[in-house]
Amino acid sequence: MKRWIVCLLSASLAISMLSGCGVSVKGKSYSIKVGYGTNPGHPIDLASKEFEKRVEKEAGEMGYDVDVQLFPSSQLGSEKEMIELLQIGALDMCPTTTGPLGLFESSYLAFDLPFLFLNTDQADRVLDGEIGTEMLSSMEDIGIVGLSWWENGFRELTNNKRKIVKPEDLKGIKLRTMQNDVHIDFFQKLGAAPTPLGFGEIYTSLQSNVIDGQENPLSIIATNKFYEVQPYTTISDHVYSPVPVLYSKALLEDLPEELQEIVTKAAYDVRIYEREAGRTQEQEYIDEIAQKSDIYILTDEEKMAFQEAAQSTYVKFESVIGKEFMDRVIEEAQK
Repeated sequence: MKRWIVCLLSASLAISMLSGCGVSVKGKSYSIKVGYGTNPGHPIDLASKEFEKRVEKEAGEMGYDVDVQLFPSSQLGSEKEMIELLQIGALDMCPTTTGPLGLFESSYLAFDLPFLFLNTDQADRVLDGEIGTEMLSSMEDIGIVGLSWWENGFRELTNNKRKIVKPEDLKGIKLRTMQNDVHIDFFQKLGAAPTPLGFGEIYTSLQSNVIDGQENPLSIIATNKFYEVQPYTTISDHVYSPVPVLYSKALLEDLPEELQEIVTKAAYDVRIYEREAGRTQEQEYIDEIAQKSDIYILTDEEKMAFQEAAQSTYVKFESVIGKEFMDRVIEEAQK
């Protein structure tokens, strides 16, 4: 990460601490910095703005002056870098994909297993239930608190080589993935050449043919205009991408209890708004992408070939994730 970002946020933290931030004094000013990787207009951005509105309004009604500051488009670094900023108390909040979280807590890799969730009902049941609650509290020992589950949606495939209908069609395609061992293993088994890249590098790498394709939810493909340089799009739904809303434990505990409750409740309540924003716009995303990219939707029968190919990935990561936990998630999803 650029050194100046760390210095700026660390200095800001130091100043706020010196000025008495955390002392429960109504009328005092508090700032809450929220960083995320998605662009303006994405459901995560829309939900962050809704979070900003609710927190500032409710805090103001209770006599607090709160300024929620939003930093979209990876302004503060990659998701991994922003998670590290949470740890050191240089960033308050970050809605992030689970992709980089496996580097911090291996059980999060379970949510990156291909075809773990086949629909949003399964995802909602697991994430809003006991398992999801457990996962949100699993990183407190490294200084991070989980407040809620938002979503990115199901991940799809784009490329500049050919229409992807069966696993063999991915053979030799240099595909951008996250730095996530589960994703990398799965695509290697499909014959692709997975290439981890930072999110901010995707468009230019596609444009210059450094990579042939990428995989992301429709909302990401549309709001980042990847379809402009990707003539083929396949609706594969190969991985559901949840978004845990993470908060710096130290900075949350520095807030007066009343503000802690407002922040926690707002992040949780906004999850419905955020999910619906993406789900209701899905057809609009498809229509936008279809203007420049040929879209193919896999049938259930065609998806089965990809699901069968994914089974060896499940076996490989049993010992990493924990078989008992994996079985619990799978059982709950399939109820």
